[in-house]
Amino acid sequence: MQGLQAAMTHAPLIDIHTRSEGFLSKIDIEDSRNPGAVLVTASFHPGAFAQSLFDSLHIVCPTHLMGAVEKRRAEYLAGRAMARAAMALLDHPPARVATEPGRAPLWPKGLSGSISHARGRCACLLSRDTTHSYGVDTEAIASGRSLNAILSETLNVTERDRITQGTFPSATNATLTFSAKETLFKALFPQVGRHFGFDAAELTEAPGQTSLTLALTTDLTETLPTGRRFEIHHRLTGTHVLTWLSVPTP
Repeated sequence: MQGLQAAMTHAPLIDIHTRSEGFLSKIDIEDSRNPGAVLVTASFHPGAFAQSLFDSLHIVCPTHLMGAVEKRRAEYLAGRAMARAAMALLDHPPARVATEPGRAPLWPKGLSGSISHARGRCACLLSRDTTHSYGVDTEAIASGRSLNAILSETLNVTERDRITQGTFPSATNATLTFSAKETLFKALFPQVGRHFGFDAAELTEAPGQTSLTLALTTDLTETLPTGRRFEIHHRLTGTHVLTWLSVPTP
């Protein structure tokens, strides 16, 4: 089901949409391809943001964001609203999602997940299965300087060749690969416990219709050795890409 058609069967999602006063739209319940996880996406409209929406949506605006620019507060609110929607789908009572020092979400006990937002789109992948860690990322399909930055800073020579293959345009493949690396970082960070660069994983072949594969190019931990592969799901939404992954914890 798509957009509010999907939300119409879930009263809490209708409530979130209504309370957002036009800030959120096109709330979708995606196929997470994982029976234990829910994936919720939406569009958000920064021009409709107001600080009062934190109260309307029963979401706490953290102290460190009080003086932030409006764009940053709008992105935070959109992501936390998706987390609240995902909790509702899991029949989990509403709970605050704090922020770790590295800016990753700090989930309530019994939940594991990931949040993303980019240029008017937001997403949350969430599960009660805490034996896995999760990553989700959404990105606007890159062009111009953004595309050049992806090509020069996040893809190696081999990857730049691979994105010219397959059925999608090279700009879409480049954005998918960049997004997949962001997703992989989010999913592996709880196990690795430190930051690692885009060169720590490599695209193995051109992205397929619904997934792509990244292989580690370096040993991150004993259980995450060089060569380990990860199949990362993806979906195209016209102007954006969405990638997501779950990884068993050792």
